[in-house]
Amino acid sequence: MIISRAAAQEAAKDPNAGPEDLIETANKLLQRQFISRADHGGAGHYDRVVAHAEFYKEAFANFGYRLVIDDGWGYVGYVTPNPFHNARVPAQETILLLCLRLLYNEGAEKGYFVDGADVLVAEDEIRTVFESIGSRSLKPGELREILSAFRKRGLVYFDRSFTLDVDVDVKLRPTLREVVDASFLQRLEAWRNPDAASGQPQESDQDEGEENAAGESS
Repeated sequence: MIISRAAAQEAAKDPNAGPEDLIETANKLLQRQFISRADHGGAGHYDRVVAHAEFYKEAFANFGYRLVIDDGWGYVGYVTPNPFHNARVPAQETILLLCLRLLYNEGAEKGYFVDGADVLVAEDEIRTVFESIGSRSLKPGELREILSAFRKRGLVYFDRSFTLDVDVDVKLRPTLREVVDASFLQRLEAWRNPDAASGQPQESDQDEGEENAAGESS
């Protein structure tokens, strides 16, 4: 599908949207990955994608992406067929993304929602979870830099006016569920707590010693 030609044909069906409007929204979505209706200037793009869903579905399919429309929480975006590759970031950032998904899931289960489906966490809490799973410590400013990249993609939100020495509150957005699915969340939880994941209590050294002693006496 040639986008400009298809946009002209699609725009002919809608007197309120020209071909340039449809292309502008497609470019904006490609740049960000997710657009929320609540975002500054996001309502127009969101409504345009919803009104021309089939056009955008076909357009993004040409790039190997699957269009996502969540009218319940009011966002649109795209993902790849393989959820683990949706972040399209290096390993260190991917680990952080998994941590954000875990924190979102924990907050959602407890009903800690703000502004619809966002979950609010402290920046220091993110750092603690990141370092608790056995990864290296983050360098000063590194966490904020990665979060800024995720902010541009519509995965988190925080006030960028704060300096690095201030611990900011970060809104985790429901779009995190789209880029990291439940299967990878389960793998991360198993990595953090293998005994709980297996459902088997770990034998203590004392119990093991008693069993060995009983075997020798028999």
